Amino acid sequence: MRRPLDALPFVVLLFVLARARPAVARVVVPSVPRTGGGPLTIGELRQLAARVGFPDPDLAAAVAMGESGGKVDNVGDNGDSLGLWQINIPAHPEVDKARLFDAEYNARAALAISHGGVDWTPWTVYRTGAYRAHMPRPNVV
Repeated sequence: MRRPLDALPFVVLLFVLARARPAVARVVVPSVPRTGGGPLTIGELRQLAARVGFPDPDLAAAVAMGESGGKVDNVGDNGDSLGLWQINIPAHPEVDKARLFDAEYNARAALAISHGGVDWTPWTVYRTGAYRAHMPRPNVV
């Protein structure tokens, strides 16, 4: 028997993704001018994470950097995981696969999958702790 709240995470994901603006380009336009189409820096990932509403942009950026190396068009898991946050298509068929190479759409999908940026357990780099290599270093005085 299904409980009424079983579908709630999917409803939230669909709402967040529906609010995402259509992509004009595949790479987010950061506030600092970029040259070339290389990977996003950790700073650019932090800006993107903050812009879409992650409560901890440092953590969100560290996960993305660990998963994709900042490559907007990254493909992993034999083609099953796409984009900056490596959104896994078989686990999340509700996302629009064709839009996952858009940085902002991918970020919004990750925000929804992570339940608003508070549950990172679906990401391997979080479970293994590999994301920590991309976290800011504390200022020691």
